[in-house]
Amino acid sequence: MTHPTSYPQATQAFRRFFGELRETYLERETLFTQIELALLCREHVLVVGPPGTAKSAIASAVLGRILDEKTGTSSLFAKQIAESTVQTDLIGPVDFKVLTETGRTEYITDDGMLGAVHAFLDEVFDGRDMLLRSILNVLHERELKHGRRVTSGRIECAIMTSNRYLSEVLARSPELLLAFADRLSFIAFVPKSFARRASRAAMLHRFMHGARPDLRAVLTLQQLDLLQEAVEKVKVSSQVLEGVELLADGLERSLSAQVAKLPDYVPTKYFSQRSVVKALWALKAAVVRDQIYQHPDRQLEATIDDLDALRWFFLLGGPQAAEAEALLKVAVDPRERAQLEIVRLEQRTFDETLAKVRNELVSGVEREASSLSAAEDVSAAEALARSFQPGLASITAQRLLMKLVPGPRHQDNRAPLLGAARGLITAVEQRLARGMTSQQADGGAAGGVNTPEGRGGLQLLSSFKDTLELCRSVPELRPSFARLCESSARLLEQMLEMIALSAEGVEFEDGLKIEGLVALADNLEEEISQVSALSGLLAEGAPAAMERLRAADVAVRRRVVASLRRRAAAAFQSPRPAGKRDPFETLSTDSRRLTQLENSLHALDPAQPGLKQELLQPLGLAYAKQVLSTTPFDRIEQFARAAQMVAENLRQEGVPPEGVITECREIIEQRLVEHARTLARDVASPPPAPSAVVNGDAYSFYRNSFSVRAPDGELAALLGLDTQLAFARPQPAASFLSDGVRQAVAQAELIFAHTRIKYLRSWLTQLLTALTPELEALKGKAEAERTFERLVRSRFPLLALKEGELVRLRSVLGTLGAMQGELGEAAKKLSLQLKGIDEDFGRFSKRVLEMRSTL
Repeated sequence: MTHPTSYPQATQAFRRFFGELRETYLERETLFTQIELALLCREHVLVVGPPGTAKSAIASAVLGRILDEKTGTSSLFAKQIAESTVQTDLIGPVDFKVLTETGRTEYITDDGMLGAVHAFLDEVFDGRDMLLRSILNVLHERELKHGRRVTSGRIECAIMTSNRYLSEVLARSPELLLAFADRLSFIAFVPKSFARRASRAAMLHRFMHGARPDLRAVLTLQQLDLLQEAVEKVKVSSQVLEGVELLADGLERSLSAQVAKLPDYVPTKYFSQRSVVKALWALKAAVVRDQIYQHPDRQLEATIDDLDALRWFFLLGGPQAAEAEALLKVAVDPRERAQLEIVRLEQRTFDETLAKVRNELVSGVEREASSLSAAEDVSAAEALARSFQPGLASITAQRLLMKLVPGPRHQDNRAPLLGAARGLITAVEQRLARGMTSQQADGGAAGGVNTPEGRGGLQLLSSFKDTLELCRSVPELRPSFARLCESSARLLEQMLEMIALSAEGVEFEDGLKIEGLVALADNLEEEISQVSALSGLLAEGAPAAMERLRAADVAVRRRVVASLRRRAAAAFQSPRPAGKRDPFETLSTDSRRLTQLENSLHALDPAQPGLKQELLQPLGLAYAKQVLSTTPFDRIEQFARAAQMVAENLRQEGVPPEGVITECREIIEQRLVEHARTLARDVASPPPAPSAVVNGDAYSFYRNSFSVRAPDGELAALLGLDTQLAFARPQPAASFLSDGVRQAVAQAELIFAHTRIKYLRSWLTQLLTALTPELEALKGKAEAERTFERLVRSRFPLLALKEGELVRLRSVLGTLGAMQGELGEAAKKLSLQLKGIDEDFGRFSKRVLEMRSTL
């Protein structure tokens, strides 16, 4: 049975464990320090150096002897990497049971490095680049993503070794080295030789006497857990945090400058936000390590002196300065010399940068105070106490929020900022207490002029919102938050009422146009929305007040919309001066203005739509009446195009045309009846003179007096118009137009058809009377040609055959004959007369042609 381990026991075991290792492996102090820090903060170590420098032996001696108290064995995954190594060798084999049953690829991660607490990967750079990148991602995230499944691992610390120099890795793949530098917290270089001659002598002495490393000290996972918990408890002051940032920034600048001087040099550490966070954990681990080795009574709180330990995190670990100098004197291999030069360069740069950081931290309080400019905020708060200015209050609140959250690094610099914030809150509370009453100009001095402040405006709302946000976000100001919320709620209720009253007052402003209503609606909506946004902040400090404001918000929106609707209706219903503008242009302009207003009102209250349709309907009706009552036309199809244009324009502007066209039905029918009356006027139809029958004058009279005025197809056009306007047909009528209109148009067309048929019959009768005797007395070819020429010269064949006048009349009479009643019967009788004309002409013309061909 194992007994619970205490923290002192854990520190003693840790010290003994690594002390024994240091005695065994000489001149490896920096490497052991980096491994200690890595174990304490659960990070990873990369160890590079030439063969024969005990890298693998040290990794095994450390990780292989950290045992689990429960099992008595280590939790170690060890693997030597080769070019043939694949991902499953490291993360675990594929679970073939899952693969065969579901088709998904999953891994048995308990058999890979994620299933162990520690991992040792030997000759890591012998693997392929893609494999190494995969390893880094798994080690950094400590989890494996395979498909939709994410498996978390136990891995805490991995030690990776390589016999290659970093210069070789850089030459092979700079991106790979960068990836290692970004994700690994500690990188160590183990030199080929010893710096001290005594170290080599001791090693040879052990070999001569056959002595093997006798490592007996044990460190358990449970003891290491206790030390890691201590690392988590280490406190880091704002001053030390500033030191970490300054050190990281200074090192990055200084080492980047060295890159410009030495083209082959690449800094060991890649400086990123991730590396700064890792540096913080390395610092906390260094505090616990210092407590273990040097100062057992120290508090677990980082100091400026602890920043020196970050050299093991930011730099390439290696021999100390004196030892590096000694090794450089005897180093022959240029790769060895280059690596030692990097160690020396980075250590020297670190020492110089750290010295600057210490000096900066000494004056850190004053430097931060200067950058914060708290006096400016204090002056602003005092000015607001004298005369409240919403814009200044808002800017001051925003500025203080940025300075106080997360806050100055140095506590001494927080006090003046808090004083300014409390002064701002006092000024805002005084303004809230004043409510929506008038305020004194000129700072409120005695005898000052009282000026009405109105409903407040957006700046005032913003100042309250920003101050509430400041009060809620800063812990020291939280006690004032609830009180400030209640005061704000009372004023917001007054502001909402003022907004409603300002909208209702518009009804008394006769000169306000629609454009002004649109602008006012947009402004009021923005103000109400600001109030709503501000009321959302009150949920935490004054929930009951927030509910009241929500109800008031809904009521005020309805009042504002109702008032603006009434004012808009009054504006459109007022008489307009007569002008010469195009009626559709007037309608279109009004439509655009109402669209803007309706959109603005919809933003205020979506539950009250229909303003545009309500106000535009009368305007659309006026437009339609004007067009339909004034558009001149000679044919019904022209009037039909005008009616179609009106309907399309109404739809385009958002006015339903059904009601408008229905309202215009009387105008439409009146215009059509007037047109029919015009068509039905008596047309003089004297019979053609005998001489005109055969010389073509009868044809000319017919064309000039009848054809140009013939209303052929007017009834068909009327029926088309009726179909076109069927969408506005009143229920339950079968058609839009009344029977009276159809009868009037049909009667006019019938009268005109009767007049023409009467003329044609007279013309043909006289023509046959004149030519038939000649046809009967024909004796030769010449006489037949003369009769034929007289028939052609009469131009009756041209009218009847080539121009198809008889066919047109037959079509007109067919449409008229389809009507019920006397009119239809009359059309049928005329059709019979027309048929007689056609047959008489046909028989005569046929005889003429036959005689002409036979003689």
